[in-house]
Amino acid sequence: MEKFRRGGHLVSREFDQMIAEMPLLLRNLLQAELQSRDNLRGIPQCGVYVLYEEDRPIYVGRSNRLGNRLREHSRPSSTHNSAPFAFNLAKEQASRRGVDTSQPREQLAKDPDFKALFIQAKKLVSQMRIRTVQIDNPVMQTLFEVYAALELKTPYNDFNTH
Repeated sequence: MEKFRRGGHLVSREFDQMIAEMPLLLRNLLQAELQSRDNLRGIPQCGVYVLYEEDRPIYVGRSNRLGNRLREHSRPSSTHNSAPFAFNLAKEQASRRGVDTSQPREQLAKDPDFKALFIQAKKLVSQMRIRTVQIDNPVMQTLFEVYAALELKTPYNDFNTH
């Protein structure tokens, strides 16, 4: 792997080239057609997606099976593992309503009050508009997901693990 010095640090040329592509990928993403979950025609197999609430980007994700992944976010049968974005939306609502959201995810998902909010959140996600950009390289997908979330200031990307 070829490296060079930038600012006193060794940087790989491959990484530097990937970083240089970020603004172009963001422009391509933002110019992509806004689509609905019910009409995902022409979306790439692999890449990065942005979910919009009205005209505001609120969540960035990535997948090597974009169509399925986008449907998983809002499928009524999806669990907290396959619909983490909707789960977080429901958790936010539950917290506002006084539901104890500090319990483990598996337990929270079984709480009847939370379950109803999770179903509502998946329905809300199903109505969000989507933009996608094709990125086949998984490293590039990862870098771009973080870059796009930071640039778009999406409120639901926090990159914490659960």
